[in-house]
Amino acid sequence: MSTATLPRAAQVLTGSDRPTLAQVRVLRRVASQDVEERSRLAALLADGIPGGKDKARLGVLAFAVGRFADAEEHLDPKEAFGAAILGMVNSELGDHDEAKTLLAFAAKTLPEAKAEYVRALIAAGDADGADKALSGVADAAEKDFLQGRILELKSNVEAAIKAYESALETKADHIEAAFHIGCLLDRIGDDELAAEHFMICADAHPAYVPGVINLGILFEERGEANAAVDCFRQALAYNPRDRRARSLLRDAKASRAMYYDEKEERERERMEKIMRTSVNDFELSVRSRNCLAKMSIFTLGDLLRITEAEMLAYKNFGETSLKEVKEMLAARNLRLGMFRENEERSITKADQKVLAENIDRLELTGTIATVLSDLGVTRIGDLVQYTDLDLYKAPGSGQSPVQELSTALGAYGVGLRKPDIKG
Repeated sequence: MSTATLPRAAQVLTGSDRPTLAQVRVLRRVASQDVEERSRLAALLADGIPGGKDKARLGVLAFAVGRFADAEEHLDPKEAFGAAILGMVNSELGDHDEAKTLLAFAAKTLPEAKAEYVRALIAAGDADGADKALSGVADAAEKDFLQGRILELKSNVEAAIKAYESALETKADHIEAAFHIGCLLDRIGDDELAAEHFMICADAHPAYVPGVINLGILFEERGEANAAVDCFRQALAYNPRDRRARSLLRDAKASRAMYYDEKEERERERMEKIMRTSVNDFELSVRSRNCLAKMSIFTLGDLLRITEAEMLAYKNFGETSLKEVKEMLAARNLRLGMFRENEERSITKADQKVLAENIDRLELTGTIATVLSDLGVTRIGDLVQYTDLDLYKAPGSGQSPVQELSTALGAYGVGLRKPDIKG
């Protein structure tokens, strides 16, 4: 496998320097939640990293894809970096004593391991030990985040929220801080602010899937079924076999269908009333009324089932009367022939014109505009080759950019494809 074809997430393994422990944590997260990327990383582990003779990097890769026994074979516990990664392995396996021992050793010569040591203490439920070790963490945002985790472990919710807020002030995209503060805000009933923080998880690249799912649940609880469906689809873009996300998506779709059934029933009743309304109830000239009566057009429903061409074909019904009728309908957001039965709609010249328009016409913000530029999308019609699932995983994309694009396209009567999710 050439360097050019390496999985994007594995690029951190090919530099002159070893990846940082923070980068290793991100690599592990990517492999854990993205089925396709994990498959590519597993293939890289089998083939070997191009030009790489550093066994420790293979150990990192094995850890990332969850092959912990392989990681132990490649990593040296007597060397700080190897001990740190092995500490992270043991922490995930629940062997907290071994994790603490390895990370304490690594932290003596590898400063960034101090944060991982605190994480291990927190995972072991040792809040006091973690609090004591926290002073050695240099990264300000990470230190505030870990302080929040310690306070949360001590059930001090208010102080934990403030600590997470401090972490986000220093590093706006600290997704773990955003996730934890979102969970706490949700717990105390501040759904609006919780949703804002879960949106940070949904807009990260790669997205933090637990936060995406929580955001979807919040949307559904608020009756925003469409937004909930979008979130669960975003989660399934990373792992189509996620049973929980699949179940939540089914429930959200059912909720949306129920809402639309009720909405459609109300709309149907409203339109039936409109269609029974006599044309004599509107301010039309005597000439127009007489012409309509001779054509057996007595209600708005009759007007909505006849085309403009058919009206002009009647004797004595001219352009002036037609203009008067059209203006009367337009004032009520209606038009001639809009309810013509069995009328088939094809792509019109107007549709074709929209698809040929440059995406600049959509007036998108910088984030999604950059995403589309990187994908080589220049026309609205170019977007038909992409699905919402493709765009959720595109570099730099996320929930907010895709929602913005969907809204912008909707204004032109087009939308992104949303295929059924298979897995």
